[in-house]
Amino acid sequence: MHFSDNLAALVYLKNKVHKWKNVALLFGIFSLLISLKLLLGVGLSGDVMEGDYIANIKIEGVIFEDDFRSEILKKVAEDDAVRAVIVNIDSPGGGIVGSEILFDDLRVIAAKKLMVVLMGSVAASGGYMAAVASDYIIARNGTLTGSIGVLMESPEVTDLASKIGVKFNTYKSSPLKGSPSPFEKSNPSVDRVIKESIFDSYQFFADLVRERRGERLNKKFADTIFDGRVFTGRQALQVGLIDKIGGKDDALFYLSTNKIDVKKLSVREVEITKKDGKFFDKFFGFLPFFNGGKSANSYHQIMAITQ
Repeated sequence: MHFSDNLAALVYLKNKVHKWKNVALLFGIFSLLISLKLLLGVGLSGDVMEGDYIANIKIEGVIFEDDFRSEILKKVAEDDAVRAVIVNIDSPGGGIVGSEILFDDLRVIAAKKLMVVLMGSVAASGGYMAAVASDYIIARNGTLTGSIGVLMESPEVTDLASKIGVKFNTYKSSPLKGSPSPFEKSNPSVDRVIKESIFDSYQFFADLVRERRGERLNKKFADTIFDGRVFTGRQALQVGLIDKIGGKDDALFYLSTNKIDVKKLSVREVEITKKDGKFFDKFFGFLPFFNGGKSANSYHQIMAITQ
């Protein structure tokens, strides 16, 4: 055998070794990704672990209308495997309509499942409206809640515009059309109409709290409860806006005292925020055997075990 033949043989063997090393590396990476996916609580079929469970829902940030959230909450209400629900609220409030929709969605769940609300740092205004969907509310001592009321702010730039020589001409079919406007000075008629609308929305909110909290509201504080102020958790307990100071263990204890066997049921997080932008969803989304052919935003795909 010539030297050139030996060299060719060595190159061939070297290429074969590199090929199998690359295959082994890819297999190792693939196995690691499978393990990570399983650690997230999702099997190869894309379904969560079978069996009854306690759903753990988080409501965070400013509350607006959200069709995706409503869809997920509806599925929770319809899921026979959900034995009870813990709703964690950490929100300063939001739009009156979005808050009303969230309240209604949670009431649908509460009509079918035992529900407890657990407040975080803040559950005020629309956050509190959502909370009263539950028959039992728990907050921390330092939780900020209450703020029962409606707020509307409208800027006015007419004085600034006049100083820089800008004039706005507004043409409309009636005096109150498009009011209030930052390009018009306010007037008593506009103020009256806006205040009437605000008070009507406030009355809806206050009546909802009275209906849901009932006799638990402390009548001695009837005036202060509805004057728009923010309460700490301790103050809210005193006036009857919440039922207990505590945390997750207290929520589970409440469930256990209402015939929910918390020792035998897992607590699973129901993610109600779209996960399109998350790495694992993007990576696994194109692998059909990871999601069972379902959308990454399907009800089962967005469940993860937290306990």
